[in-house]
Formats: sequence, C-alpha cells, structure tokens
Amino acid sequence: MSEKSPPRSAAVAPGDKLLTLHVEWEKGGQSRIDVSGLIETFRVYEALRPSPELFERVHVGEHGTDVVWSDEIGMAADTLWRLAREQLGVTRI
Repeated sequence: MSEKSPPRSAAVAPGDKLLTLHVEWEKGGQSRIDVSGLIETFRVYEALRPSPELFERVHVGEHGTDVVWSDEIGMAADTLWRLAREQLGVTRI
C-alpha cells in the first residue's frame, strides 16, 4: 500500500478579493481560496488583518509545504488544500 503524498503548492498569489489566495498545485490544478475565516480567528495572523500590503507579500514556502508572509506567519498547504475542497474545489489546469 503506497503512502499518499501531501499536497504541495507550486505558486501562490493574492486573490481578486480581500483575504483570498490563488494557489497553483504541484500535481496540477488551481484553487481560489478564501482564508478570511482563519485570518480573522487565529492570533498568529493578527498582523495580516490591518495590512493588505503584508498580505500581498505571500509566497510559497520551502518545498511547497506551506505559503508564508513572513518568518513568523505561514499557512500549511494541507490546510489550504482542505479549504479549497470545502469551498470551491480544485480546478484542473
């Protein structure tokens, strides 16, 4: 039985709407993900709330296992994948 590999992001950019991300996945597909619920709920994302400029600095972290805004602020690709599936799904490229 083979072990399923976790999702990895290949590219990320701020979405068209506030507190959304556009993620391209390493194994194909892309998602538009609303991360506002997490950002508004968890203290670790507090610096992103009043700062669209900081939110726009999002980039893929090391090995595609997360996206990051700074050394202290990041979000796991697994979390983004789960949100994408719950919200709109993953669109194949």
